[in-house]
Amino acid sequence: MNIEMILVGLILFSGMAAAGVKIWLNKRKEKETDMLDSNI
Repeated sequence: MNIEMILVGLILFSGMAAAGVKIWLNKRKEKETDMLDSNI
């Protein structure tokens, strides 16, 4: 494999991972706020 191909793969993978974490954190925040709202 070319080093360039590996670098491109790593960049794409890290981008997908970062996007997944962002979405997961947003979902967690929404759940937490829903719990707080229901407690009131």
